[in-house]
Amino acid sequence: MRRRADTNSSTETSRSVAKFTPAPIYSHVSTYRSARLELQLYSPSLKVHHEDRSGPIAVFSDHDQVTGKITLDSSCGPSGRLTLTVEGSFSYVPPKNLDEPNAVVEPQTHVFLTATNTISVSNWEGSSPKSVFRDAFLKRRPSVSSINLTPTTSLRCHSFSFSLPNNTRDGEELPTTYTLSKDKTSPDYFEVSYKVVVDWEPSDSTEVPSHLEVPFLLQPDTEFNCADASATVPESWLEMPLNADRPLPVRCAVTLPTSLSFSRPSSIPYFVVFSTTPRSTEMAKEVAADSSISVSLVRQISITDQATCLPTPPLTPTSEESEPSFPSLPKGPRILRRIAKSQPRLSRIRKNSGGTIPAPVAASREKPLPEIPVALPMKAFSDMRPIKNDMSIGFPKRPRQVCDKEGGHPSLEIISALPDGLWKSKMPLRSDMLPTIEWAGISVKYFLDVSVLVGHEDLRARIPIRIV
Repeated sequence: MRRRADTNSSTETSRSVAKFTPAPIYSHVSTYRSARLELQLYSPSLKVHHEDRSGPIAVFSDHDQVTGKITLDSSCGPSGRLTLTVEGSFSYVPPKNLDEPNAVVEPQTHVFLTATNTISVSNWEGSSPKSVFRDAFLKRRPSVSSINLTPTTSLRCHSFSFSLPNNTRDGEELPTTYTLSKDKTSPDYFEVSYKVVVDWEPSDSTEVPSHLEVPFLLQPDTEFNCADASATVPESWLEMPLNADRPLPVRCAVTLPTSLSFSRPSSIPYFVVFSTTPRSTEMAKEVAADSSISVSLVRQISITDQATCLPTPPLTPTSEESEPSFPSLPKGPRILRRIAKSQPRLSRIRKNSGGTIPAPVAASREKPLPEIPVALPMKAFSDMRPIKNDMSIGFPKRPRQVCDKEGGHPSLEIISALPDGLWKSKMPLRSDMLPTIEWAGISVKYFLDVSVLVGHEDLRARIPIRIV
């Protein structure tokens, strides 16, 4: 399907979010209908889900604009209000209540993106210059008076355009659409979804409102990055030490790729090494044979909501500072004059010789201002659990220095600097894993927990990584 270049047929009443930004022309059109509304969504590409029989779904990237057109049905009233909303939400299953283990837990939804545009629709057909000319023409030709002049016979179209927000800070990216095909009652159910919501609210209270929701997908733009910038570079490695509670004659470290970023269909390569300090052959053999190595991939999910605190009221003044209470005054100027004279005059505050106000009087004048409301984050959902684990008993290998191209052997200094033991492995990932997210109250983080147990001593390290 192709989109026509001119799709806005009612420029008198339609408005766009990006008013001064020309809307791009996309080649795909998806049409959705309700009882009184029709929505056409223009997108650069479409995707068909075999399990979804509702048709293809529009696909956007974070560099695109969500554009389209809304058409009101002829049965809609002449005036009302159209509300368009682009919404992004994160759905999850909260933990079960231990007091009610048999209770069914419904998925919760956290909205992290909302953009709204309101269009006021009036009786434009009766006030437009074309309709005025047509009415005058029909008055002079009574033979065509049977033509229906109701303004609802013409289609009313309104174009719209929403620009998706850009990344505000380093590491923050608008999360892409994610749907895990699992039961919604499962604790591992997570979903990131986007949709366009259209609401028609007629001015006539007797008319029934109309509602329409259209989902769309947000996926990363693989063609946006330049090919030269994404050229492969030689892989470098980063060594990070493992820490113990007290000094030990053994040092351990884990080695990971310097980028610390891994794609979901790939795996995480790593090395775990140890060295004795000072060098001891007997201790090295014992550690290499009896130590326990554990590497776990930990996922942490946090969802926070902003809650505004109510302002603190000012302190109530004491009886001495409070204003005098006047009795109820009857009508008449004579009574007012007598009561005013009977009241004691307010004594004028005198300053000291230095020109300053006495401390008790100054303290009574200084009243604390109400505190400014502060938006405090409230944690609505938090979950941390290991999702993958690798284990090894002992260090099966000893590192070897690679010989140079000339065929010479490494020096004794290089050999003595090598670790005493090495464990090399890879942790496979899954393509359906929840990616790293950091956006508007949603935080999905991953850590690599590395532990080496030597006797009763434990050496540990937690390395944050990104999964994209």
